[in-house]
Amino acid sequence: MERSELLFESYNMAVEESYNKIFMSNKSHELLNIEDESIRQQLQKDLEKWAQTPNSSIGGISPKEYFDSVSELEQLIELFKMAAVLCDNDIPDPLLDRLYTFNDDAVNRLLDLASDNKYLYDDDEQIISLMAIRTIGKWKALSALESLIKLMFEVSEDNEIIIEEILNSMIQIGQSSAIRIIEILNESSNIGNLEEYLLDTLVKIGVNVKDRSLYDSIYRTIKSTFLKMENKIFGAICLGNFGDGRAIPVLRGYIEKNRNTIDFETFLEIKSSIYRLGGNIDDIDVHFV
Repeated sequence: MERSELLFESYNMAVEESYNKIFMSNKSHELLNIEDESIRQQLQKDLEKWAQTPNSSIGGISPKEYFDSVSELEQLIELFKMAAVLCDNDIPDPLLDRLYTFNDDAVNRLLDLASDNKYLYDDDEQIISLMAIRTIGKWKALSALESLIKLMFEVSEDNEIIIEEILNSMIQIGQSSAIRIIEILNESSNIGNLEEYLLDTLVKIGVNVKDRSLYDSIYRTIKSTFLKMENKIFGAICLGNFGDGRAIPVLRGYIEKNRNTIDFETFLEIKSSIYRLGGNIDDIDVHFV
């Protein structure tokens, strides 16, 4: 086994020991009350210690020193691919930190990994594409946004794990993603599965947006998408999740206009969203066929 493989194995051991420390130091009935953030912080602390501790498998230097000593981008990319396959938790931070120093060149190489069919459609190596996409999101790499969107529309819709990873990265990129999603949805006459994914992503970004102008643009797009999409159930859920009370008359209006043709399931979901937003439909008489 080569040095880098031994190093990643030691990383896995550090992760395992960290979790063992957490679970062994708490009684069984206390484990359910441990918050995810507390576990994350403890793991982060232990992995920072691992990164700084001399490791015999790499000649007695620390993992951070080892990765910092790598001067070639392609060598780091090979290490990234190996780590994606071998590491149980995530790509080690000191490797990502060193890779990040290559700026746009590193982002472009990760995009190559993300879109490489050799990895995308191989069950054993798809993790390489996933981790490349995840890293782009972690870096909030705006320069990769268009490429991620293009990839999402190119991959098979059955490849949900890749699509979800792209959407998560778009959420991390934040407001710029929201602006681009608004453009896509407003230009779309047919709201299919991928557009629904984008609508849900827009909601998740929008609930944390502080800029009022952008917030209003997001609301208007969610509303207009609901009105033109066939899947009213999903659209109503999105309006409810966004939490803007201005959607109450929109949802009520849809029920009123379709009170004699609306199906029971759609009615219930729209009713639920209206109530979640603080409204009611007690005054609307609906008939089901």
